[in-house]
Amino acid sequence: MTKKRLHILKVCMFSVAMLWLLLYIPTFCKAQKLLQTQTYRPGIFETLKDSSLDRRVEAARKLSRPARKMTEVDAMRTIDDLNKIAIKLNDIPLQCAVYDLRADYYSVNNGYNELSTKYYKQAISLAEEKKDQMLAGIYQHRIANYFALYKQNIEAAKYYLLSDRNLREVGYSKVPGMGNLFSETSNFYYSLGDYEDARENLKNALTYQPEASRTRVNVLNTIGLTYRNSNNYPLALNYFDKALKLAEQLRDSIWIALAKGNIGSVYVMQKRYKEALPLVREDYEQSVKYDEGGNCAIAMLRLAKISLHFNNVKLAAGQLDTANRVLLTTKENVLKERIEYFELLAQVKERSNNTTLAEHYRLLSEQLKDTLAERDNVTAIERVRLKWTKEKSFEDYKDLQKTAELNSYKQYTVILGLILIIIIGVFIFNHQWLKTQKDKELLASELRRIEEEHKNAEDALSGYTENLKQKNEIIEEFKTELEKLQSNVIDRDFAANIEKLMQAHIMTDDSWEDFKKLFIKVHPDFLYNVRHNHQGLSDTDIRLLALIKLKLNNKEMAGMLGITVDGVKKAKQRLRKKMNLDEGDEIENVVNKL
Repeated sequence: MTKKRLHILKVCMFSVAMLWLLLYIPTFCKAQKLLQTQTYRPGIFETLKDSSLDRRVEAARKLSRPARKMTEVDAMRTIDDLNKIAIKLNDIPLQCAVYDLRADYYSVNNGYNELSTKYYKQAISLAEEKKDQMLAGIYQHRIANYFALYKQNIEAAKYYLLSDRNLREVGYSKVPGMGNLFSETSNFYYSLGDYEDARENLKNALTYQPEASRTRVNVLNTIGLTYRNSNNYPLALNYFDKALKLAEQLRDSIWIALAKGNIGSVYVMQKRYKEALPLVREDYEQSVKYDEGGNCAIAMLRLAKISLHFNNVKLAAGQLDTANRVLLTTKENVLKERIEYFELLAQVKERSNNTTLAEHYRLLSEQLKDTLAERDNVTAIERVRLKWTKEKSFEDYKDLQKTAELNSYKQYTVILGLILIIIIGVFIFNHQWLKTQKDKELLASELRRIEEEHKNAEDALSGYTENLKQKNEIIEEFKTELEKLQSNVIDRDFAANIEKLMQAHIMTDDSWEDFKKLFIKVHPDFLYNVRHNHQGLSDTDIRLLALIKLKLNNKEMAGMLGITVDGVKKAKQRLRKKMNLDEGDEIENVVNKL
């Protein structure tokens, strides 16, 4: 490059930079001024008191949007006002939304951070504490969206699975906005190239989308993309055609163009260039109209490919030049498009008899392919990890179901045993009562017979009667003792069963071993870290630490350990000394970090 051309280039670059500053500074000042106007305003949530329960959360979200642009202090004061109203109304969904809004504030302003994670989990915990399975599922989905946004894919997958499990058990049809939840989950899987899971969620989403809506067009179009990306072109065309017809029915010009462009893209992949040309050309024109930079470049590359097929090298060169300018300015990830651009440019140079440049562009294409392969390998590994997470989650769920079924079976067995004992006791008592009644009737009959036969034998009758009285007293005493004996047997059996039930806590070695196996699955490193960092702890100390790790309160721990609440408090104090904790250190915080 000559010095003159270099100077001209520097001048142009300086001019562009100055122009950008002139355009950006007023916008920046305007934005700063807007930010400064967002301050704490008391009473903005007062109207919620008159809102219906089913619309209160959505109304609160809309009212709280300005808080995103406030300082942290003002934003938290604003959300505190909402929390007071939620508590006053005893509105659990609104209380969960308070945690969610705090998490959203820190996410918007700080990106991925511990506070957002903590508040999202508190929303889930509150829903679980109130035994609201649907609410827990919804907020598990929201934290999954948060993890997905910041590429924490394993955590995102885990919470999407937990959410789906809860909402499936509640019944998808009972969940408000279920179609959107399915669509958001599909976006996560689609971004990782897991088109099968993405497609499954998209097809579920169709069930809950209005028959005639832009959202339904989007879902149909995306299902088509999953088939196209899996090289299943007939099914891809089928869904693109459905999206096109619905878009035409709605007279939505944007989606009409997108659907036609996607149909054209499949025709290009099938080398049906003549059919593809008008569709791809229309896709490009609409993309320019709506300033869709990335799609402009893709459409222009397809047009260049079609031009090369018809051996119009000059037109293809111009189209590639246009595509290159768009690719250089777009902020989207265009690695695949750059590869295709260099491959097509190599063909143009080769057909123009410039083999040196053709080889150069092929080399650039291969280098970018290596980069793409590395990225795809990372994504593939991530998909494998997600698949493993999903399978493990299903296995754990099945294990928990089996355990729950076994516990239910044991419980029902105990209850059935108690019922049988009671029935047997009642049967024995009734049998004895009937026998006694029969004996009484026989004695009365005998007395009447004796009285009729021996009317004149007063002395004998008197003696016999006295004898019968003594016999009756003995019979009654025998009956009483027998009833006591039967009652005592039942009491002992009942007491024995009650004692067994009272022993069902983790202080027994067998129950502790079963508990420990489940605990290690959830927290694999915890017990090792405790032993490694705090030597000299007893087994009882370890069990208490495990329950603290599960965030149980003192009353719950007392019930599981078979001791009093005061006993738990004293045990914690002893633990603090054994672990050499400072006065300001909370044992719960120390345990959570292990």
